Amino acid sequence: MAKLHFRPYIPNQTVLFSQRIDENIAATDPVRIVNAVIDNLNLESFKKLYKETGRCP
Repeated sequence: MAKLHFRPYIPNQTVLFSQRIDENIAATDPVRIVNAVIDNLNLESFKKLYKETGRCP
């Protein structure tokens, strides 16, 4: 099976004005739960459906 290529997901990357994306989100904000759930998803079933050639990084 060919290696799949995905664009990187970096939630704490810097933005245009050098502030982190998650800097303005409170530690207790419910979106943190969504982020934790998504980070722990098993993506193997999706990878099987993904086009083998994928996208170049």
